[in-house]
Amino acid sequence: MKSEVRAPRATRVSGATLEDRLIEAALRLLNDEPAEALSLRRVAQEVGASHQAPYVHFGNKRSFLAAVAGAGLQDAADQATAALTVVGSDPTRRLHALMEAYIAFIRDRPHVHDLAYGPLVAKSDHPRLQQAAIAYWDLLHDCVEACQPDSTLESEVLRRCAAAWGTVYGIARLSALNQIPKSVPGSIDTLLHEALDTLRRGWQASDATSDLGRAAPEPPGPAEPRS
Repeated sequence: MKSEVRAPRATRVSGATLEDRLIEAALRLLNDEPAEALSLRRVAQEVGASHQAPYVHFGNKRSFLAAVAGAGLQDAADQATAALTVVGSDPTRRLHALMEAYIAFIRDRPHVHDLAYGPLVAKSDHPRLQQAAIAYWDLLHDCVEACQPDSTLESEVLRRCAAAWGTVYGIARLSALNQIPKSVPGSIDTLLHEALDTLRRGWQASDATSDLGRAAPEPPGPAEPRS
């Protein structure tokens, strides 16, 4: 049986748990520095706790960082949900609104984003990160699914979710690294919206009633005998 990741018992201090105060302090520090540079001793100092407090309450640094990533990612998912509420039920507007919320997350809290989706921690390292990752993926899934033709298979919806996320993330990362040539016309935001529209038009035009949306190739015939 697969073991479950369990959250540690919370210790309540001054109306808030010490665990939550440690996480909030770490999130503040991540505004200015990447997770690789985050000092747990400094985090503890920020809340007036023993330097061992993060280890006592989270077990190890990896679990603590995963909890921090989960809290930050859940905040981003909540903001994305609010943005979707504002734009209403139109599938295209919702898809673009989700993209804008995700790009805002990358731009405004890059170190939190990179911690949540980077190699330092795994989703299984803390329940908060597991739950937040599922919440954000569900938002993406629902927005992409709403843009599909009728009878599109779930397997195809999942692939298209990955394609949309990868496209948006890839453009955003290339832009952050100044790797998009200046000869490419338009702003990065325009490029992102155009990329989503291109994907959406492709989804609407394709026949996704088969597992891959296209016919399998014919098997080769028998070889001709040599003369």
